[in-house]
Amino acid sequence: MKKLFPVLFALCAFFLLSGCSKSIVFDERVEFPDTNWSFENKTVTFKASLPGSEKPYAVFLELELLGTPSVDRFFTTFKMVMPKGGETVKSLLFNFLAPQEPYIQGDSPNSKIYKLTVYPQKYFSEAGDYTFEVSQFSNKADNYGIRALRMYIQRVKE
Repeated sequence: MKKLFPVLFALCAFFLLSGCSKSIVFDERVEFPDTNWSFENKTVTFKASLPGSEKPYAVFLELELLGTPSVDRFFTTFKMVMPKGGETVKSLLFNFLAPQEPYIQGDSPNSKIYKLTVYPQKYFSEAGDYTFEVSQFSNKADNYGIRALRMYIQRVKE
């Protein structure tokens, strides 16, 4: 019986972990050279092939900082282009000084990850290829201290 315990434990862990990852239908991360989201490359484009669904999804952005950013607040626009050409645009604000915006510790002591919920419940009624554009909305300055931008889409639990 003692010999079976590690095998059963490993099988349970495998099924639990594989079940969790199925809720994320898209996940992509873009790293910025020299920890600088430069104005020259102000728009980051993500492309996702999504199934049409009557069930909701949540859309998230994560901005990873390394060290002290060159700004206290970071404004962005989020544009979603649907397969048949319709689009939506939202303005978003990452506020690094606001105590209500908690962060996740990154992979190093001076790395912080700020997460924003773009859509808590988004219905993708059209199946097909979606384009998502995240653009910085700054004064043509480089934004040092920004290491990466991640976007992911997750099924909302019912």
